[in-house]
Amino acid sequence: MHFSWEVRQEESSFAKTKSASNADFDPIPPSKRTWNWGAYVAYWMADAWAVSNWEVASSMIAVGLSWKMAIGACVLGNTIMGLVITVNGRMGATLHTPFPVLSRMPFGYYFSYFVVLSRCVLAIVWLGVQTTTGGQCMTVLLTAIWPSFKNIPNHIPEDEGITSAGMIGFFLYFLLQLPFLCIPYTKVQYFFAFKSIIAPIIFFAIFGDTLHKAGGNLDNSSVINQGTKVSGSVLAWAFFANLNGVLGNYATLGLNIADFSRYANKPSAQNVQAIVIPIIFTIVGLLGIFTAAAAESAYGEILWNPIDIIGLWMESGSHGGRAAAAFGAIGLIIVTIGINISANSISAANDLMAFAPKYINIRRGQLLAAFIGSWGFVPWKILASAAKFLAFLGGYTIFLGPMTSILMCDYFIVRRGNVSVPDMYDFHGMYRYHPKFGTNWRAVVAFIIGCIPPLPGFVNNIVVAGHGTTGVSIGGQRIFSIGYLYSFVAAGVFYWAFNHFFPHTESIMDHAETGEEIIAAQDAKNVEKKQAAREAGRRSSIVARAFEV
Repeated sequence: MHFSWEVRQEESSFAKTKSASNADFDPIPPSKRTWNWGAYVAYWMADAWAVSNWEVASSMIAVGLSWKMAIGACVLGNTIMGLVITVNGRMGATLHTPFPVLSRMPFGYYFSYFVVLSRCVLAIVWLGVQTTTGGQCMTVLLTAIWPSFKNIPNHIPEDEGITSAGMIGFFLYFLLQLPFLCIPYTKVQYFFAFKSIIAPIIFFAIFGDTLHKAGGNLDNSSVINQGTKVSGSVLAWAFFANLNGVLGNYATLGLNIADFSRYANKPSAQNVQAIVIPIIFTIVGLLGIFTAAAAESAYGEILWNPIDIIGLWMESGSHGGRAAAAFGAIGLIIVTIGINISANSISAANDLMAFAPKYINIRRGQLLAAFIGSWGFVPWKILASAAKFLAFLGGYTIFLGPMTSILMCDYFIVRRGNVSVPDMYDFHGMYRYHPKFGTNWRAVVAFIIGCIPPLPGFVNNIVVAGHGTTGVSIGGQRIFSIGYLYSFVAAGVFYWAFNHFFPHTESIMDHAETGEEIIAAQDAKNVEKKQAAREAGRRSSIVARAFEV
């Protein structure tokens, strides 16, 4: 059998060469548009029930907000992001093209690579970070099954941020998640549906058990009783800073939601996200707060990480405690795998395809991202000294905000949906903008205007997280506190203004060219070829069996 580095090629609807697209990078054909509104509910159930979202209120309470204000920030932030995701998702649900292709429309062919790379690196790094979390869950599982596992001698230097036992857990989890990354994107919603059942069960079980150990009483917890420790303008800016953190939590998917909305069986199928996102994330945030409050009475300390609580179940030494910890760890492992598929690996795969569609499809892209994120970025060491790194990831939204608003402004306001999908796949088409540089200067300048003013505050945030100091003014810090909102609005407004006063008339159309008829015809041809191949295979099998007889 001959092996080829090139991916399987179906005849592309629009791309003229193998180097421009492949079957996964083309617009999703009608036969593969399998996601209905229920699939998007399952998708966000899979995404929201995560350890990171469970802990989302902890930092807010730590800086002086009451738990009610923390939840208020969660509700407002997730409502705003739900609207951004739904509106931006309309593009993918209508055109059925991935985010890297759509980004060519406002940014031009070559600058779009910068935009895609910015999103890709973030997805790969988070994939590695979530794999580290999954490795911690695997370590708990192995310890619950074999208590002597925790006594494995450590041969890894302490400054690496992981022990020998932890590395075994990390490696086993890494191997476990690989087959799940190979689930076809037309079928992955079934795994999301499975996780959407498992995840609430395990999180409610953790909350219920902790509340039971606390005697059902939360009144004595400092988490619940703590009022706001700051007031006036300090309180207002603390609220905005944490609201910005909530927005930043899913600013990545706010940018590339088309990677998932393009699977919609009809454009309205993904509209349910505007309702589902704020509801589910609020429930998860509340559970995190109330469980941390109950843990203070049950265990004598505030515990925000559910993995720590599951680990404590084993301390009784009973078989029941170990069994509960094992099942809890299995549940959290499923939760983490779901997060890596829904938020990280598919996004990274679409981005990687943009650079080499001849050799990378979604499956190869997911596996490549898993290897780079899990081993290339050594995420266990990153998390060992996480303050600066997490401050960087949180502040990265000042770059994602402008990209998102420019993309949305271009499609909905500047072009009013009148775009050409075939030209997005043609490197010499109307979205080239400049014959030599292939870049839209309007988008570049608007992007710079959006991200430069919050930049000093971004640097200050990273330095302060490492216990350093800077000379950034209070005004610069406050602009960063509303970094996502500022960068989103500023970039969008300036991009509209540039296009209003200096329009690129060559790419302005009075109708949309989605190429839907071409896509449908090509889809029918590809389906017919596959059916013919299967039929030929069936006949040859029958003939072979006849000769065997």
